[in-house]
Amino acid sequence: MNVEMRYLHVFRVVCEAGSLRAAAGVLHRTEQAVSYQLRKLEEALGMPVFQRGNGRLTPNAAGERLLAFCREMGRDWEQLHEEIRTAASPVAALRISAVSGFGRYQLLPLFLDGPLADVPIRMRYPTAEDVVRHVETGVSDLGFVHRKNAHERLRHMPVGTEEIVLVTATRGSQLPALDSESLRHARYVTYDESDYVFATWFKQVLGVNITRLNVVAHFEELEEVLDWVAAGRGVSIVPAACIADHAARGDVMALCRPETPCHNTIYAVLDPTHHHAEIERTLQVVREHARL
Repeated sequence: MNVEMRYLHVFRVVCEAGSLRAAAGVLHRTEQAVSYQLRKLEEALGMPVFQRGNGRLTPNAAGERLLAFCREMGRDWEQLHEEIRTAASPVAALRISAVSGFGRYQLLPLFLDGPLADVPIRMRYPTAEDVVRHVETGVSDLGFVHRKNAHERLRHMPVGTEEIVLVTATRGSQLPALDSESLRHARYVTYDESDYVFATWFKQVLGVNITRLNVVAHFEELEEVLDWVAAGRGVSIVPAACIADHAARGDVMALCRPETPCHNTIYAVLDPTHHHAEIERTLQVVREHARL
């Protein structure tokens, strides 16, 4: 059995909020995204953890025990685990948490075969909320997120930008028109963190806020999103750096308005009281390559 910590976090928020809608507001995600993670949790456990009815989600006996576990263990276990791993390592690796779109496609190449290839790292791709939590608790030395949230102790430092694009299949489907009326009725493939990305694109490119989407599929990672789009099953809005491989194969294409490109700021998340020898160098390289 492999239960991811983020599923437990979502489970606890839903229990405390009492409904999918309320929990989605707390987590800044769609109800579909929250429901998907609850389903994955119950699949991993092999049993239901809620009594469903009357619009509320109430934990059953198994759910009550799981909720107690979440409250007891929570972040303490994750921090302890990381401290043990760090103590056992002969080299002080730079521990990084980054949102998936930026982390996988822009940040990781800098360490793989770029100017930071000599830096030992431990890389994670959690949600933006968990990136901040990792830096706050000392699980990570450095974080990267695509939105700035006020925090009483942590710094959010702008270090770069990413372009956000609407993507569709190149074959087998009619290309959607780039206007608000057409896109209200499009079929969308969403993912964890897509709420903010979609809202940013709609606001910058169309000047509107489309809150109700026709969601045909939801995934955790962008790889599955792009496979679904390439198969003509829907459209999505993603960081442009993510589509390079699919675009090179001719599977997907970005639909853009040259006069209104969509760019989003990337922020580094730092704890001013925490120090690592490679943080400043990493930030400098990211600034140079992410075109701040």
